[in-house]
Amino acid sequence: MTTPFKLSAPDLIHVLIVEDNLDHANLMQECLSFMDKFECQSVNSIHSMWRVIQEKPPDIILLDNYLQDGKGLDVLAHLASEFPLIPIVMITSLGNEQIAVQALHTGAADYWIKDENYWAALPELVDKTVTSYAIKKTLEQNREQIRYQALLLRNMRDAIVVWNTNGMITFWNPEAENTFKLTNHQVIGKPVVEIYTQLFQPSIQFPFTEKFHSRETERKVINLPGEHWISSHITPLYDPDRENKLMGYLDVIRDITQPKLLEERILFSQIQLSRSTQLAAIADLADGVAHQINNPLSTIIAESQILLSELDPGQSGYESAKAIENAGWRVQKAVQHLLDFGRPPATSFEPISVNETIEQALRIIGDKIRADGVQLQCNLARNLPLISGNQQKIIALWINLLMLAKDGLIEVNHPEIKITSLPFNGTQILIMIHDNGKTIPAKDLSQIYTTSFFKELGGRGSGIEINICEEILRQHEGKLTIESDPQKGTTFQVSFLAEVIK
Repeated sequence: MTTPFKLSAPDLIHVLIVEDNLDHANLMQECLSFMDKFECQSVNSIHSMWRVIQEKPPDIILLDNYLQDGKGLDVLAHLASEFPLIPIVMITSLGNEQIAVQALHTGAADYWIKDENYWAALPELVDKTVTSYAIKKTLEQNREQIRYQALLLRNMRDAIVVWNTNGMITFWNPEAENTFKLTNHQVIGKPVVEIYTQLFQPSIQFPFTEKFHSRETERKVINLPGEHWISSHITPLYDPDRENKLMGYLDVIRDITQPKLLEERILFSQIQLSRSTQLAAIADLADGVAHQINNPLSTIIAESQILLSELDPGQSGYESAKAIENAGWRVQKAVQHLLDFGRPPATSFEPISVNETIEQALRIIGDKIRADGVQLQCNLARNLPLISGNQQKIIALWINLLMLAKDGLIEVNHPEIKITSLPFNGTQILIMIHDNGKTIPAKDLSQIYTTSFFKELGGRGSGIEINICEEILRQHEGKLTIESDPQKGTTFQVSFLAEVIK
């Protein structure tokens, strides 16, 4: 804050008397000379007045209206404009109210009439006028300075909020109105803890429990729809003219939503890149292991087939040989699915069957889910239309959703997951993955519709899974909705829009 303007009356008051009547001018000087605080100089014309003022501006001008080279009223406006800090007093022998009004309107500080009381009161009048004029000008300057500062704050692109030590909001600029959707009328004079500090996560804990130092904190705005982040920079305000007494606090708020979302997107991309690198490494490893497995596996299958050809059904050892052959083919198919899933995904889209992608996802992850005691049920509608998509990405979609469903079943008696596919409305395909696990809190579910990235989903997964699902569905013009109820369980519902159905 700028230091307030101050103007005070001088210890020695320089008085300029502009009077063409020499007797009156001398008498005025004699009246003022009885006090040491006045230093007087007199001139008898407007021309001389300008010369003296230019050489040494006085502290007050006593200006007669009728002078030998013109009228005081005629030069009053110019004089007041050129020297706004010098009080000008019009003096006349005539009590003309019209002249008095005109003088005051033009810029005079006062208007005096030379009556019988004038001479005795002159020293007090001069002293009082200089002092009061200095106070008036100080107030005007301070008022103008405050208005200018308020204008700056109101036109700042950052939101500005100020509250006093009693916790009452004293300033709320238009950008704060725009940022928080609360008008100046709604907040000024209201407790900051009721109106402002609870708008954020983390909230502002006021009053402060210790001596507060300027600090900047990133906060999430929770009273607005969608995701909004701000940078809050709170600074204590001290009055330098009152021994640095604490006056209140100023918070400068900047909207950082876009940088924050960009930061989260970069983090999300880094995590995806890391997972892609891990999957690529697993794919390379699986490729090497597959060759090591497939060679002896081919021998096992071939030998079991030879053994079967030598045995009759029902003969001892036939069922064992048949079981060895079936197990060999099952292992070979599992290895092939792992190799297919580990390959880099194609960038082009092709007609694919949703049911087949669900079945392939279950071949990859189904045994792991069942190993944890979860009952898997599938009810896939027949003859569903194909969709245009990337098969590996759709498989990854189901794997991530199934893992989120499985995470909700920890410590649940009789855990189960139901997978359903069906046509809907003639133009859509719906896939529902339902579990009877723990409920996802409403505040976490709201993120699906209000944020671009989210980290929590009721303790299910690490946060990356649901983001991956949303990205895959965005690419396939699909939509994810989640319903979670303590009585009904949790359902992840995926729909594919009509324009991508083939």
